[in-house]
Amino acid sequence: MLITTGLEPSEETRRHAAELAAQFGLPVVERGGSSIEELRRRYGEAEVLIVTAKGARLEAEGKRPFFFHPNTAAFRIKRLERGDTDTMLAACQIHPGDRVLDATLGLGADAIVFAHAVGRTGRVVGIESEKRIAILVADGLRHYPADSEALREAMGRIEVRHGHHLDILKGLPDRSFDVVYFDPMFVRTVHDSTGIAGIREHANMAPLDAEAVEEALRVAKRRVVLKEGKAGRLYERFGFTPFRTRGHQVVYSYKETDGGE
Repeated sequence: MLITTGLEPSEETRRHAAELAAQFGLPVVERGGSSIEELRRRYGEAEVLIVTAKGARLEAEGKRPFFFHPNTAAFRIKRLERGDTDTMLAACQIHPGDRVLDATLGLGADAIVFAHAVGRTGRVVGIESEKRIAILVADGLRHYPADSEALREAMGRIEVRHGHHLDILKGLPDRSFDVVYFDPMFVRTVHDSTGIAGIREHANMAPLDAEAVEEALRVAKRRVVLKEGKAGRLYERFGFTPFRTRGHQVVYSYKETDGGE
C-alpha cells in the first residue's frame, strides 16, 4: 500500500497524511501531478490511500473505495433526539452511563449510536480485527465533518482497539462491561448496495464462534447481544432469545448473564 494526497494538498491535509502514514509505518508519497494509476505503476502497489480535505479514502484495484462515514448513525441519532426509539438500544437495554463493548466494530455506526445513548458518563469500546479498517475508522471518527453536534460528540467518545475480539475478550476482567455486542458481517445483507458496500471487501468474514460468545458472557455484566440478518440462525445455535423479529430486516437476540446486581 502507498499513501499520498490529493493534487493540491493544504498543510492540514499534509499533516493528516503524515499521521496516517506513521500509524501504517509507511512514508507519504508526493503526489505531484500524477494520477493514481501512474502512482500504482510507478511503485507497483495495488492499494492507494488518498488523503484529501474530505478525509482518507482507500482505493484498491478491483474493489470499491473504502472510506469512513457514519452510515445509519446520523439519522438514527436525529430520531433519538426527536424522542423516537432505537431497536438496537432497546435490545441491549442501554442506559446513560453504561459501558458497552462493540466486539465487531466495522464502520462503527452502531458504536456511534451506543456512544450517543450512554452519554458523557458512559464508555464505548469498539474492537476491529482488520488493521486498515481499525486505523481508518478511528481516523474518521476524529476527522469526519459532521454537521450535528450530537453526532460529533458521540464519534469523539468511541475508543477503537485493533485486534481479534476473542483475544481482547480473554484479556478483560469479569463483568467489566455492561453489554457486549456482536454484529458479524452478514453473509447476505440488504445493505450491500448502501453504506457498508465498501467495507465488505476489506472485512473479516469469519463466523462468530462459541468460545467468543462464552468469553463475552463472562465479560458482560448484564447481557450479550447478537445482530444478524433476518435469514440468520446464529441465535438458535448459541441459545439466544430473539428480540422483535417480525417485519425487521435484521434480528437482534440476547442472552442474560449472571452478573446483575
